[in-house]
Amino acid sequence: MALPKILDLYGDYLWFLSLGFEDVFLKILFTKLLITSIGTALVFFPAFLSFKKAVRNVDKIFGTESSSWIFPYLILGISLIVAYGFASFWETPLMYLNQVPFGLQDPVFGNDISFYVFSVPFYKYILIMFFSSLVVTSLFTGFVYFFSYSQIGEEVSERVMKKLRRVSVEHFTIVGSMFLLLLGSWIYLSRFDLLFSVSGAAFGAGYTDVTVKLPYLTLLSIILMVSGITLLFRKWDEKYLKYLPVLILGIVVLGGIATSVTQSLIVKPDEFNKERPFIERSIDYTIRAYGLDRMMEKQHPGNYNLTMEDIKENSATIDNIRLWDWRPLLKTYNQLQIFRTYYQFSDVDIDRYHINGVYKQVMLSPREMDTDKLPARSRTWVNKHLVYTHGYGLVMSPARDVTEEGLPELYIKDIPPVSISDDLKVEEPRIYYGEQTDEYVIVRSGTKELDYPSGEKNVYTTYEGKGGVELSSPFRRLIYALKFGAVQILVSDSVKPESRILFNRNIRERVRTVAPFLMYDNDPYMVLSDGKLYWIYDAYTTTDLYPYSEPVRVNGRTLNYIRNSVKIIMDAYNGNMRFYVYDDSDPVLNTWRRIFPSLFLSRDEMPESLRSHVRYPEDMFLVQAHIYSVYHMKDPRVFYNKEDVWVIPDEIYRGGRQKMEPYYIIMQIPNGEKEEFIELVPFVPKGKQNMIGWMAARPDEPNYGELVTFLFPKQKLVYGPLQVEARIDQDPEISERITLWSQIGSEVIRGNLFVIPIEDSILYVEPLFLQASQDGSLPEMKRVIVVFGNRVAMKPTFEEALKAVFSGETREETGAPPQEEMTLKDLVKRAGELY
Repeated sequence: MALPKILDLYGDYLWFLSLGFEDVFLKILFTKLLITSIGTALVFFPAFLSFKKAVRNVDKIFGTESSSWIFPYLILGISLIVAYGFASFWETPLMYLNQVPFGLQDPVFGNDISFYVFSVPFYKYILIMFFSSLVVTSLFTGFVYFFSYSQIGEEVSERVMKKLRRVSVEHFTIVGSMFLLLLGSWIYLSRFDLLFSVSGAAFGAGYTDVTVKLPYLTLLSIILMVSGITLLFRKWDEKYLKYLPVLILGIVVLGGIATSVTQSLIVKPDEFNKERPFIERSIDYTIRAYGLDRMMEKQHPGNYNLTMEDIKENSATIDNIRLWDWRPLLKTYNQLQIFRTYYQFSDVDIDRYHINGVYKQVMLSPREMDTDKLPARSRTWVNKHLVYTHGYGLVMSPARDVTEEGLPELYIKDIPPVSISDDLKVEEPRIYYGEQTDEYVIVRSGTKELDYPSGEKNVYTTYEGKGGVELSSPFRRLIYALKFGAVQILVSDSVKPESRILFNRNIRERVRTVAPFLMYDNDPYMVLSDGKLYWIYDAYTTTDLYPYSEPVRVNGRTLNYIRNSVKIIMDAYNGNMRFYVYDDSDPVLNTWRRIFPSLFLSRDEMPESLRSHVRYPEDMFLVQAHIYSVYHMKDPRVFYNKEDVWVIPDEIYRGGRQKMEPYYIIMQIPNGEKEEFIELVPFVPKGKQNMIGWMAARPDEPNYGELVTFLFPKQKLVYGPLQVEARIDQDPEISERITLWSQIGSEVIRGNLFVIPIEDSILYVEPLFLQASQDGSLPEMKRVIVVFGNRVAMKPTFEEALKAVFSGETREETGAPPQEEMTLKDLVKRAGELY
């Protein structure tokens, strides 16, 4: 079993070496080996020595000599298994030894935040090691005495029985004293867990926690440790052994009673005044933990005085309003641009580019290879791993522009890629590393790789990059044949000494293999830069051990501190990865930089052509919006009463309600100098539908990472998304059209509703898509709805709808609504007129 594991590790080492990250691999490996060695010794020696002592005691009493040669090996095996579990948490000792202070103390104990993030977990880690050792020791020691008792016959004298009982009790008294010492130490450390209490009026230690639970836990821990020490010197005092558990249980019960009485009789009758300082702490520390202490709050008048002159002055915003919803757009891409069944567009990314000197918001998707879509008979090992090795190119379209047929304008299209501008020229379109590249492939083999289809024929290529591991020897081929369970790697004539094996090609798997200690965003996105294709992936440093900070669940993980400290750039052709530091003030990241100094590069080292495409990540933005929707209430009384809680509003999509998603938009922030790419989400008061404000993040340099919230006057009504959706539903002409389209079998897709701040006002835009019921039909954008104040207009184009709203022409003169039941023929005719 050890040999295959060693070979697998060597195969992984070669992969890390090919990326230049061998230092990371070796440090993690040696740390795990060191922990396993120390853990094995820590478990084995106490258990073995205690076992031997028990055997000697029994042999001495019975005058025998036991044969127990197998037990040392059994103890060693169990010790290795337990220690292997310790090694899974290799990061805990490394973070403790390399910790960087936060420069902020908690308000209860006065320790730096780093003490709770790095030190306390390490101390608990050590205690768990000792507890584990004690458990294994108890099991083997207990086995000896239990087995001895079970073998005693009637002929054994009472004196021998009493002696055996005394010896076993004395032995287990030592074990028990160790247990009390460890338990007392654990409870002493658990005092710090009060900083994460959920029993008060806000998250963190409250009045009862600080005034009752803290001194109680301190006293209990001291009593347990003193009892453990005392037990060592009173091994055969039956009265002490009898009353010790009663004493400990009594203290536990009294502590529970004191806690309950204090909470019920002292705190509850005057909860706010008693909890006020603790509420203030929770607000302050939660805001800091989520990076919201840099949030700027500004007032927005929420006026309805927008004019066509204002529209013209904000032409960059108007020209980049996103009409295309990514979901119907993805279907359209997959219908128009895959060309072969084995290609796939799996996601649509949103970005901005300077195209012919104009700042444009675009939507794009890489064309990746999906060998599972090959015909069943074609899914051979050669095809999946030697021939169909890479995706090819991408498709890009402007976020707003629509053709006369209701389809997207394409800035980049076809195979090979055709671009409308030299700014979008694709010189290296091959995608060997991406979101869908889950299989290993072997390149530079004796079999040509499919490059792209050309008419009825195919064009073939040979990989010229530096990615992957060279299969330069039979030994390496053996390693990867075992690793992937593919004997073909070892025996195939197509695999040459110059061949390279590319694996861990999925970007999510790839980055997690190198840096498993980071948390990653849900959406890596593709960027075209200097003619090459790259992936940008956001990574986070997190912890759930920041005192007084309320936790949230993100991607299946609980956290109460988060920073978007790292941006990862991955070459889609070579697979090279670079980890760039985007928040050098983050103590968690700086701790990892001490551990792996060669892994991270400074932000300034990222090429400017890539830095201009960095986004503020959506997962981070959503977490901050969720926290800020509650913790903007900095007044402790308002917070206590939850008087002003906000929520992200719902919108209508495909006829149903869903939570509104944050979205990117090019616009000029009020009082800003120019249009910029921002991320935006509106807020409404909880239980109401009027809009109370909107929050924005600024990804463009030099303002990257700035957060700003614009608040509307509370005495003024600003329509929220669902109120706007209701106004759209109540418009008789819009309602008639949607009904008619639905009745003839077309699916009406209501796209995202976009809230667009312009000057002192708010404009609302919603696209309407039609998709026929037949398989393979394309979603087509057929109408655009614009809402401003009390005016609603639906027109075939955005320009027409905008003009109608600001000229007062909010009806299309296409006939009155039907007054009587219509036949199917009438419906088809009527829908054709409206179409």
